[in-house]
Amino acid sequence: MAIQLHSFTSVRKRYVQVETQPYYITGVFRKIQQIINVRGCDFVDVRSAYYECPEDGTVTFYLAQDSEVDKPGIWTYLAYECPEGQEKIERDNLIDTRVTPLLNLLAGEKILQPTTCIEEFLAYAYSQGDYLEVELPYHWDTYEGRRIAEQLLIEFTALRKSIVFASGAGKKYAKDIISRFIELAVDVLENDDSFWDFDAAQYNVLQQIDSTPIARQIMEFNDYLIWQDALPTKSKAVDYAFQSALNMITHVK
Repeated sequence: MAIQLHSFTSVRKRYVQVETQPYYITGVFRKIQQIINVRGCDFVDVRSAYYECPEDGTVTFYLAQDSEVDKPGIWTYLAYECPEGQEKIERDNLIDTRVTPLLNLLAGEKILQPTTCIEEFLAYAYSQGDYLEVELPYHWDTYEGRRIAEQLLIEFTALRKSIVFASGAGKKYAKDIISRFIELAVDVLENDDSFWDFDAAQYNVLQQIDSTPIARQIMEFNDYLIWQDALPTKSKAVDYAFQSALNMITHVK
């Protein structure tokens, strides 16, 4: 049996309302931007939109101020498959559904996004930094912690942006490096050491990594544009990978 949920029709689904997270709102905002670009209209002309987050199993709905179907707002639901005829909507009237955060994004402001671990901080800051003001976890929010987190974000961003580290040996290299750099950072902060201790120890971490697979992968690309796009860089991990490839090329010659 089809059910109506904020002007959208759905079948074989159950919905449980949950809090709308900041990154769901940025997802809706991007969807609205896509609609505007396709239709050539303005924000006020977009009366509804929705954003699905497969990783969380949620769907977020937006209805504009002038919608005639339902009150304006933003609602997020966990969505479950169910047999036809057993569709259901469980609402929570205590959840804030105001469109204010979306309007703030439209005005060029960022939405505050708390994080509970450095991995969350890096993921949000990299993928949502244009729209979210990403807070560091509490125990990282110190002078040294902020400097180390900034360096980690440089490494994370550089590794994500280069095609070299998107698959195969490159993907494994990037995953291992970030994991080891985070472990190093945690040790530095727990021991009340400084950013410069972290900075120096990064080279020790890199020397413990077998760079042969990533060097070979860089060589196999055989494309100078990859070198041009990746270098110069502030990332020690990227620099080390390409230096290893250069050493291998020199040795082969």
